[in-house]
Amino acid sequence: MTRIRLPPGRHRERTFPPSFGDRAEVVEIDSAVLEGNPLGDPVRRGVAVLRPASGASEGRPLLLLLPGFGGAGPNELRRNGPFDENLFQLFDRLQRSGAAGPATLVAPDCTTTLGGNQYVNSSAVGRYDDYVVRELLPWARERFRPSQIGVLGQSSGGFGALHLALEHPGTFAAVGSSAGDMGFEYCELPELARACREYRRHGGPEKFLARLFEDPTVLQGPTSASGAALVIAAAGASYSPIDSEPGAFELPVDWETSEFLPTVWARWKRFDPIARLATPEGSAALRRLRLLHLTGSTGDEWVLDQAARWFVAVARRQEVPVVHEEFEGGHFVRNPRFAALFTRMVAALQA
Repeated sequence: MTRIRLPPGRHRERTFPPSFGDRAEVVEIDSAVLEGNPLGDPVRRGVAVLRPASGASEGRPLLLLLPGFGGAGPNELRRNGPFDENLFQLFDRLQRSGAAGPATLVAPDCTTTLGGNQYVNSSAVGRYDDYVVRELLPWARERFRPSQIGVLGQSSGGFGALHLALEHPGTFAAVGSSAGDMGFEYCELPELARACREYRRHGGPEKFLARLFEDPTVLQGPTSASGAALVIAAAGASYSPIDSEPGAFELPVDWETSEFLPTVWARWKRFDPIARLATPEGSAALRRLRLLHLTGSTGDEWVLDQAARWFVAVARRQEVPVVHEEFEGGHFVRNPRFAALFTRMVAALQA
C-alpha cells in the first residue's frame, strides 16, 4: 500500500511556539569597563530579555543566563527550527505549563574576537567579570527589581556561573552549571596536544588565529582539531594572560615541541572550579547559596559529566550542599539539562 495519511493534530507546541510579544526584547548597553579592551571588541552589547507571562518582573526571581563558547544572548531568541526550541522558548513553556514559577530571563552577549568567553577579567581579552557584575547586574536590578538573582550557564557559561559565584560571594542566591568547564585534567589537557598539531600545521598559534580571522572556514567544528586550537587559545587568553603585554598570553605547552609547562598549567588550575571548591574560601562562598545545581550528559564529548561527578564528590567532602543530575546525550543536547536547572533554580529563588 502506498497511500499515507499524516496524523492530524500531532504537531507539538515547539513547531509553532506562541509569540513572546513585547515581553521579549534585545536591549543595547554601552559598557565602560570594556572600553579599550585589548582585542578592540565592541563596547555596545546586546542583552536578551524575557519577562514573565504577566509582564510583571518586580518582586520575581531573575535568572542570568551565560551562553557557552561561541554563543550570545540575543541569538537565543532566534527560532532553532520545527523540531527544537531555544532556551527562551523552553523557559517560557516551563512557566506557562506551571513547571516553573514566574521569573525574568536575561542573557548577555559577551562574544570576543576569539569566539567565546570565560567571564573572567583578563588583560588579554577584557574585563568581562566586571562587565557582568559591575554593569549588567546593577542595570538588571534597576530595570526589573527582582526578588533574588540566580546565574546559570552552558559549558563556558557554566564555568562562568561558578566563577562569578566564587569571586563574588553573596551576589547570587542560586547557581546552575550545565556541562560547565571544570576538572581541567579531563577537558583541557587532551585538547592541548590536539591544538599543538593544528598550530604546527599553520606555523604557530598566531598564524593559526590570523588565518582563522581571515577565513572562518578554517574552523571545522567544535570537536575538530581546529576547534581545539581555538578553544585552547581562548583559554590561554583568559587563564594565563601576560599582564605586562596587554593582548598577549601564554599556553601550558610549547606548541613546537609539545613540552608540558607546569608553571603555566598551575595558573590555569587556579581557575578550575574543583580546585577552588577545595579551598576554605571557595567552599564558604558556595555554602551561602540557596541552590548549587550541576547537570551533565553521559555522552559529553569533553567528558564534563565525569568532571561534574568529581566536583560533586569534593563538594560533599567540603559539606557544600549540591544537586547533581545526569541526562543522556552529548554536550550540545542541552535542553533536558536546562529544563531541570530552570525549574529547580526558580523554585529555590522563590522559596
